[in-house]
Amino acid sequence: MSLVLVNQGEQRMLEQFLNAEAHTLRLYSNDKTPGETDTEAGYTEVTDGGYASKVLAVSGWTVTPGAPTEGTYAQQIWTFTGSVGNVYGYFVTRDADSKLQWAERFTDGPYNIQNNGDQIKVTPKFTQD
Repeated sequence: MSLVLVNQGEQRMLEQFLNAEAHTLRLYSNDKTPGETDTEAGYTEVTDGGYASKVLAVSGWTVTPGAPTEGTYAQQIWTFTGSVGNVYGYFVTRDADSKLQWAERFTDGPYNIQNNGDQIKVTPKFTQD
């Protein structure tokens, strides 16, 4: 017999995870596909072009039960002031200790940031089913 995590249980788990502490959204520039054994050391954070990481406040998440249950955050936009080269994806760390929590490679990337005004937009979303 298999354990079944019902939608309201999924909702509660995501709320506890996402709302327990702040997280930081970061872009990475190394050609990496995220894996389960990764740590934050495996990601090269973007450093040039006016880039700055973004704190995802605990009050910013909306969790909606369903199939799947989703936790979503408002779209985050980086507008660059100069060249940074290729950006392959983003990774999220705990704000308290910078430990890696999850990462995603852009499915339509990498984005080659070359000019003042180039943008990257990310809508943080976490699903559980």
